[in-house]
Amino acid sequence: MTAVCALFPGQGSQSVGMGRDLCASFAEAAAVFDEAGDVLGLDVRELCWRSSPAVLAATENAQPALLTCSVAAWRALGTGGVTAASAAGHSVGALGALVVAGCLGFGDAVALSRLRGELMAAAPGEGAMCAVLLSPSMPRERVAELAGDCGVDLAADNSARQVVYSGDRERMRDFSSRVGARAKALDVSHAFHSRLMKPVEEDWRAAVDRVGIRPPRIPVGLISRGVFGTDPAAVRADLVASLCAPVRWREVMAAAGTRPRVALGPARSLAGMERGAHTAAPVRAADTSAAVRAALAALRPQADPHINDRADRQGSWA
Repeated sequence: MTAVCALFPGQGSQSVGMGRDLCASFAEAAAVFDEAGDVLGLDVRELCWRSSPAVLAATENAQPALLTCSVAAWRALGTGGVTAASAAGHSVGALGALVVAGCLGFGDAVALSRLRGELMAAAPGEGAMCAVLLSPSMPRERVAELAGDCGVDLAADNSARQVVYSGDRERMRDFSSRVGARAKALDVSHAFHSRLMKPVEEDWRAAVDRVGIRPPRIPVGLISRGVFGTDPAAVRADLVASLCAPVRWREVMAAAGTRPRVALGPARSLAGMERGAHTAAPVRAADTSAAVRAALAALRPQADPHINDRADRQGSWA
C-alpha cells in the first residue's frame, strides 16, 4: 500500500456528528474516542455527536475533538495498510502529525490539545480573524501592506489563493474594510496565531516542556518555519512558536513532494485547498467510512514495494 503525506486540520473544521460513522465502522477509530475520553475525563462522543455547534466550537472543546476525530480517521486508514511517509498539521493539527510520526503518544497529544485550547481561550483582549481571497487586484503584497498599516498579524499563509489575518477586533474591522469584499470574517473567539496570544505563550511553553517528545520516524511539518524536519528539538520549538507565529502552510505543502496526500477527519476544506494548489499531488479526504474505503481503493494500485512489514505499519500509527 502507498505511503502518504498525512494531513491534519485545524480549528474551524469541526462539525457536530464528526467521527460517528468512522466509529460505527472501525473498532480502531472507536478505540481512539475511548482513549480520548479516559484522558480528558469527558464523553468525547457526546461532545462530537450530540453537543450544539456553539459548544463544539468553543476552543477548549474544538481542539481535542478535532484531534480525536483526525487520529481516528488515521487509525481507520491503517486497517488497510496505509503508512505515512510524512505528516503535517494545520495549527492544532500539528499534534496529530506528531502522533503519526511517533513523537507523541495519542494520550499526551490529546491532553496537550485540551490545554492549548484552554490557554488560547483565556488569552486577554477581544480579537478577530479574517480570511482573504487573493486576486490580481488584491495580491498578497498589497494585503500585507494594508495589514501593516492596520497593525494586524498574518495568522496563516494557506495557499497561493488565501491568507488569514488576526488581531485586535477594532484593528481587524479597519483591515477588513480596506481589503473589501474579498475579506471574510472567521467565527472565532480570539486572535489566534498573533501577538495577542503572547500572554499565554509561557504557560504553553511550560506544558510542552513537561512532555517527552521522541525523535520523529518520518519528516513532520514545522508549520512556523514552513519546512519539514526530523530534529526533536526543532519539533518542540515549532510546537511552542506556532501558538503566536503564522502557519506557513503554503510553504510546508510546497515542500511535501508529490506523494498522495490524505486529509484526515473533518478536513474537506483542507483537501480542497490542496487540490487547487498542488494538482500533481493527489489529495483525498478521509472523514467517513465511505471516504476511507474510497481512499484505500485509490491507493492500493500504487502499492509501494518497500512497505511489507506489518509491524512497521503498526508502529507508524503510534
